[in-house]
Amino acid sequence: MIIKKLLTGLIILCCLQTAFSQVVLSTHNLEMKKSGIYHDAMAAPEAKNHGLVVFAADKETVTALRYTRVLYYNDSLAAPRPGVNDYDMLAGYSYDENEHPSAYWASVDFTKIAEQRFNFDTGDVTDYTFDMVYKDENILITFSGSNSFYIITKANKGSKLYVYVFNGGKYLKHALDFSGYEFKNAKDSHATLSSLLDEYGIQKMENPDFNPLAVTAGKIKLYLNDGAIQLSLDHNTGFTQLFTISGTNFSISETKVPQKALEDGKSNSFVHNDKLYQVVLDKKELSLTATDLESGTELNTYRVSADENIAFKNSDLLEQTDNKGAKIYKNTQKFLRKAAWGLPAVSVYKTPEDVLVVTGAIRRSTPAGEVILGSVATIGMVATGTGVDGFGMFNDHTQSIYFESLFDENFTHKPLPQQRLAADYIGRYMYEHRKEISFQTVFSYDYYMVLGYYDIKAKTYVLVKFQDDFVR
Repeated sequence: MIIKKLLTGLIILCCLQTAFSQVVLSTHNLEMKKSGIYHDAMAAPEAKNHGLVVFAADKETVTALRYTRVLYYNDSLAAPRPGVNDYDMLAGYSYDENEHPSAYWASVDFTKIAEQRFNFDTGDVTDYTFDMVYKDENILITFSGSNSFYIITKANKGSKLYVYVFNGGKYLKHALDFSGYEFKNAKDSHATLSSLLDEYGIQKMENPDFNPLAVTAGKIKLYLNDGAIQLSLDHNTGFTQLFTISGTNFSISETKVPQKALEDGKSNSFVHNDKLYQVVLDKKELSLTATDLESGTELNTYRVSADENIAFKNSDLLEQTDNKGAKIYKNTQKFLRKAAWGLPAVSVYKTPEDVLVVTGAIRRSTPAGEVILGSVATIGMVATGTGVDGFGMFNDHTQSIYFESLFDENFTHKPLPQQRLAADYIGRYMYEHRKEISFQTVFSYDYYMVLGYYDIKAKTYVLVKFQDDFVR
């Protein structure tokens, strides 16, 4: 009887914790006419948390749903969809200086772009079209951020990038010339930026969201912070090469931060709040370092050898493969032996009180476009058994080997019990509602995260709020 009461109490506690972690903010009826192959939807949060617009479309109509600052449904505007024969996809969004939202449609090769600007004050929808010519350029990446829509291309040869910034019915093209900077390949031979991008590609990090190791394992990463662009290159194990591009005049500055040397070490890094977190590991040792980028000061370094326990961890040593149950490594030697076979990765996430660092490696890198929240579970997901596939959580044959740590802003370890992130609860929710969810978008808003999706069964657009355990 006592055991039954304990189990019942644990179940009630788990249900209450889940209930507090998620709140349905809005459910709005939205009829999308057939055929489903033309359906598209995208949540577009305003960069300063001033509200949200959701763009949803079928073959004939684009509907913009406007939400208040606290994400309650307000009103909507509709307009004819740009021609489906010319524009294949909903590519991004922007907000102009008056906070009027725009949706961007594009052909597969981005040579045709249509902008639809929605003015909720007057009820008008204004169309703009752009015929793009990319001379001796290849498209590198496209994304929305800082209230603008971006296309970044690279020159076919040499070390030039071009940044196209769309906003308010026009676009500006900025040329970034890196030819004055030295690039080396993994073998320390001369290279160009174009050749490195051809070899390694580029991954965009989502700030301030939790970025999974499957994305952060990329050797070349892009960060966008208030219009400023940062590029980090970690293909050479000797150093991390950082470039910061001003969001106002697009000037370039360079920083090189040496990596700690290990005999057979593999390395990577992550930039977070003007600090560089670097990991280097082999089968005998692991090193984790944080450097203040403004002052160039090394804050701290934690090193551990295979025959030692990792004193700066707050979780077990874990291995997660696809959607299978997590495996726990009993010692550092076994953990490092497995991690050394993979691609090293580190990810950093700010909680209200701490800095969460996830350190490890993956056996398969996943392009950012295929990942929503993570191919590495946090400890909360392992504890609740919610490592799931089908939603970018664990793509086929992705194996993550990792542990979690909590630090303060000076990179001093905090031996505290780990708690679950909003990402954990989102993964669980998406698995439980996997038959209804489509066109999902996950984004940070204020102090919480939001999952927006179209419910294909109820024909509604749903917004659900999730919080980290840290903020309750």
